[in-house]
Amino acid sequence: MSKKLVTLLTAGLLVMNLAACSNQPAQPYGQADQSQPTPAAPADANDTKKTVVYMVKMEDNGKSANSIQVGCGDSVVPVDSTVGYQYNKTDAVASVNAALTNLFGTTADQFKAQNLQNTLAATNSLLTVKSVEKNGNNLIAHLKGKFSFGGVCDMPRVKAQVEETIKKAALGNTFTIDYNGGGQAAWDKAFSSK
Repeated sequence: MSKKLVTLLTAGLLVMNLAACSNQPAQPYGQADQSQPTPAAPADANDTKKTVVYMVKMEDNGKSANSIQVGCGDSVVPVDSTVGYQYNKTDAVASVNAALTNLFGTTADQFKAQNLQNTLAATNSLLTVKSVEKNGNNLIAHLKGKFSFGGVCDMPRVKAQVEETIKKAALGNTFTIDYNGGGQAAWDKAFSSK
């Protein structure tokens, strides 16, 4: 195929995607708007219109609805991420991959209006999904990257964000995390203050 034909096909697909985006109907009342993400009860993983990621609510101590208490008196709170990748209601591997990709792509203050933060981004931690695989009823999330904690309180925040996001997307499967090829032990060690 010639370069000119490939360029024309690519341009045509881009135009079609842009047209489709501009012709989308208004969101029904109660659904999250892409420009104003809102905290939500954990979404049903069978809802393929969104993924759920966990953000940190500082000094909440587990008091917010649907929150999970983490160290240093904070909470992680589920929020709908309607942009980016979506759940696959029958494929836990694809769902976990989608949720983690959305989490790792969220900016530090994307949910600032809701008094939530992404500690992963705020600390300049860089994580990517290398792969997700399934072994029986257990998922293995292979992650690579590095952490840059601002203090010991960032450790439980980041750990909970990642683990709760995986748990929500896992469609009932158990999971382990392989960090930089060192397995679950390397993941756990990354959050040890010793």
